[in-house]
Amino acid sequence: MRRSLSGASMALVPLLSVTVPTSALASTSIYGTVAAASATTSANAAADEQPEGEEEEDLVIIDEGEEEEPPAEGEDPGGDAGVVDLDLGLDDDNTVDDGAAAEGSGEEALGTEEDQIKAEKGLITVVQRQRMLKKKRFELSPQFGITVNDPYVRHYTIGLDFNYWLTNRMALGVTGTGLIGAKTPRYDNIRFQEGLLLTANRTLWQGSVNFTYNPFYGKIAIFNRALLHWEGGLVVGGGATQTQVIPRYESLHEPFSTVTGGGHFGLVGRFYAPKIDWVSFNFGVRSWVYADKLEPINRGPDSDLIAMGVGDDPALDDPAEAKKASDFQVAFNVTFFLGVSFYLPTTFKYSTPR
Repeated sequence: MRRSLSGASMALVPLLSVTVPTSALASTSIYGTVAAASATTSANAAADEQPEGEEEEDLVIIDEGEEEEPPAEGEDPGGDAGVVDLDLGLDDDNTVDDGAAAEGSGEEALGTEEDQIKAEKGLITVVQRQRMLKKKRFELSPQFGITVNDPYVRHYTIGLDFNYWLTNRMALGVTGTGLIGAKTPRYDNIRFQEGLLLTANRTLWQGSVNFTYNPFYGKIAIFNRALLHWEGGLVVGGGATQTQVIPRYESLHEPFSTVTGGGHFGLVGRFYAPKIDWVSFNFGVRSWVYADKLEPINRGPDSDLIAMGVGDDPALDDPAEAKKASDFQVAFNVTFFLGVSFYLPTTFKYSTPR
């Protein structure tokens, strides 16, 4: 006697002979569990009803595809019946496609060298390169300043610096400054209130050869939006200065001038614009030290000097004679200035990668 199972009953047969893990049973739907239990009960009942002594019946499983008509002559008897096409994501060469081709290689994603440079500029690094490179570049810097150390004579300065940068930190250059000096109100107040005549000089111009060294470099965050790069340095130099006396009796005597030597030292700071490679904004302080000649004390009518036996020397009415009779004294001129620097060539290139 042959018994056959077809249709959905055929799918339940493997469940009878294969031990299913507990975890798999737990995840099986309630319908699959009931169907498996029913199939097991039916099979056990059929085995109990079989009479003793009778041979065990063969159990033949007939697939639904076997109930179809046999293939005609010339046809492939195998066909595609019962074949399940599982798309495992394999390529033609039986290799798994992991999506690498869609994403592309790392080198292709980076693009050209110019794209890489632009991408690097957008990165935020802890230690950044200097904003401005000045090596082998010329610097032309017009300046405007004011003297701050003399309370009786105030000078306004207009100057020009011309430097050549040997490295990013050291430069050689020249400085030329013209000064416009005038007496302050305090000068006249002392003269009329105290009856005193002050001896003072005004500076006409100053020039020197300079050496600049920048040991300081840093950054300032502006409202956490941008970085302002700055640089600080020392300037020392020596040159010439021309001064002119302010006569105590301007209606009687002519002034005389003196050209003398001296030197200066100072501090200079530079701020660099974020996107301009040829401009910086500067500020600084310079202290000029030089030897100067003041008007002789016995030049002009002075009753106090006459009482002291010094008296007026008529020969000193001549400016040349008054200059000869004057002695050199140390003088200072401290100037605070602001300026703008222009660099040539207007562009530069970094020699090392970021």
